[in-house]
Amino acid sequence: LAGILAIIAVVFLSLRITRQFFDLTEGVIRATSIDRSHRLDPVGPAELNRLARAVNRLVDRVADDIAEDTAERIRLASIIDSMREGVVVVDDQGIIESTNPAAGEMLGSIGKVEPGMQLTSLTNHPDVTRVVMTSIEREQPVASEIELFDNQRTLMAISTPFPRPDTDTVRALLLLTDLTDIRRLDITRREFVSNASHELRTPLAGIRASTETLQRGAIDDTEGREQFLQMIGEDVDRMDRLIEEMLELSRLESGESLLEFQDVSPTKLVEEAMRQFSSIAGESGLKLISNVSGVLPQVSVDPKKIDHVFTNLISNAVKWTPAGGTITVKAWADDDIVWFSISDTGQGIEPEHLPHIFERFFKTDPARSLIGTGLGLSIVRHIVDAHNGVVSATSTLGEGSEFAFTVRVSES
Repeated sequence: LAGILAIIAVVFLSLRITRQFFDLTEGVIRATSIDRSHRLDPVGPAELNRLARAVNRLVDRVADDIAEDTAERIRLASIIDSMREGVVVVDDQGIIESTNPAAGEMLGSIGKVEPGMQLTSLTNHPDVTRVVMTSIEREQPVASEIELFDNQRTLMAISTPFPRPDTDTVRALLLLTDLTDIRRLDITRREFVSNASHELRTPLAGIRASTETLQRGAIDDTEGREQFLQMIGEDVDRMDRLIEEMLELSRLESGESLLEFQDVSPTKLVEEAMRQFSSIAGESGLKLISNVSGVLPQVSVDPKKIDHVFTNLISNAVKWTPAGGTITVKAWADDDIVWFSISDTGQGIEPEHLPHIFERFFKTDPARSLIGTGLGLSIVRHIVDAHNGVVSATSTLGEGSEFAFTVRVSES
């Protein structure tokens, strides 16, 4: 009987311990793979109790590491997504492992690009693929400047290979930097220097020719001497005007030309412009009239700069309008802005020239023989931009042109 009772006790205890081991095993599986918030209940014998507490500490430590790793990944992903540079990670099979929105925008990809897709889904430009694959094959960084003709961008692509920590395969980190604005600025700078050199060379050539003529004996001819000296003076004035306008344009573009805003009546601005050009228009046989629509609200402008705008636009109208024509200066209000326009009955502007008239050094005269620097309308555009306004031009060949610009109504 004692033996039977002992066997029953042993079986009972064995089943109990087995059940506790089973519960412990299930708890470990649940805590490590199913429910990471689950923790073991430290019950049963001392060894099982210690084991349960040890597993709980291990799971807590792993959970902390996972939370820290997840937070780091989120932080890194946020940084990469907010970068202006494009970032793409590609494996040796051309599979995208990660990318940021800037890369898709630069490469002009259509639709959302996600990890697991081919690099060709991001771009089919052969130079981009070549940079990535070359860096992986050579296992060294490769850089190349790439022209994208689809979206008119210039990119600097730098691909840096790095191995996977768990395998022998190599991945590549592709870094894309948009050089479009830099290249455009460089082209603009070169064009500016070239055009400025051309414009300065013309009066210099005239001065040199007049000087050489005087040196060859014309200085003894009183009438001829006065004529050549007058020509030299005109060329010097032309150079001085060109240099002054180049400096003004440079100050406007760099933001160094500070505006002194004042609340001014639009009628006063128009009257000042009319006063300056009334005699000039009369001498040229032109009729200069103004048309101010009612009582207009005051505008917040730099009067000197706006006067410069009127001077450029009206002087152009005088230059291109034949005798007997009319130049009209208008002003009217439209909600919180005031419009000004200068229209003429001159020869008009060719349609192909109209989109370019506000560019620096642009002249509608192919031979560039007419007097002028080609900077006036560019200065007008920059002054109006500085006033948060817009400037536009319309023209009908043979009938005349109209230039209009806006300024803001004063808030006071």
